[in-house]
Amino acid sequence: RPPLVVKIILSEQDVYIINNHFKANESGIEDESRRKSASEKLENYVNEYLLNDNVIILGDLNDELQEDAYDNVFQNFINDSTNYKFIDLDIAFGSSTNWSYPGWPSHLDHILITNELFDELENSGSKVETIHIEDYFDGGWNEYNNFVSDHRPVGLRLYFSP
Repeated sequence: RPPLVVKIILSEQDVYIINNHFKANESGIEDESRRKSASEKLENYVNEYLLNDNVIILGDLNDELQEDAYDNVFQNFINDSTNYKFIDLDIAFGSSTNWSYPGWPSHLDHILITNELFDELENSGSKVETIHIEDYFDGGWNEYNNFVSDHRPVGLRLYFSP
């Protein structure tokens, strides 16, 4: 599935959002290899075309952040912490009650930002969280899962200082 790249203007700044849906783990190692390749291609794309821009990479990336380095499809981004940050690491390493894919349970939906947005993330008012949207459905998780998605959204609010 090709990513969707969108340029928006947020607080008078250009922000590029790259939305992805990586291949699910249906055939094991082959799909994991595809996700690793997709991560490397995303990094190459950002480094070539959006090097000094505000970039948010997000979506259902169908893999976990907390895997060992030798097996982590996102290791290229994790190794380059000067330029990239998974801002949902606390969710991934935290309580399963906040994971985005409760049916497994696991945390497979991620938000990655480039260093141009690190300061905005640190601003008071910025926040990342898994949204328990099922709490707004009369039928709770069952209704949400049956009619909307088997994943919870992971939300980001960035505060840009004036």
